[in-house]
Amino acid sequence: MFFYGTLMDSDVRQLVCGKRLDAAEPAVAQGFRRVHVEGRHYPMMLPHASGWVEGTLVRGVDAESLHRLQVYEGWEYGLHAIKVRTASGASVMAQVFLCPPHVNAHNRDWRLEQWQLRHKRAFLPKARQLMERALKTGRMPGAPVSARPRPVLASRPLRRKK
Repeated sequence: MFFYGTLMDSDVRQLVCGKRLDAAEPAVAQGFRRVHVEGRHYPMMLPHASGWVEGTLVRGVDAESLHRLQVYEGWEYGLHAIKVRTASGASVMAQVFLCPPHVNAHNRDWRLEQWQLRHKRAFLPKARQLMERALKTGRMPGAPVSARPRPVLASRPLRRKK
């Protein structure tokens, strides 16, 4: 899994997955830009020919953690396969949560350090409550009733606009 937003923070990752995922390393997704979701404190990645996004690659994510990640990401994100480059220069395929076209982006770049300073402290207790509720109901509060976590049966390739 490649994480480029709040899940790069190990405390958030542990809260969401219900356990520590230790096999984390820096990685870069080329051909993207990380911006705020409009009106939100969290990011989305957009295709961008000359862009690149630093993130965290986590290997060996088990089925239960993946389910919890899908619940956390909710209806605003879908799972896709992309290529990322590790710090050692290796190119690997990774799963990533990306927003569909109907989710609006804000043009402002998103930075983990700013989010941690401004929002993390208030976010963690809220996220804990939301995750507990979402795991009971199968959906994040505020999501449309029809929005339920989708089972991951196969990777969907990222389709870029030409």
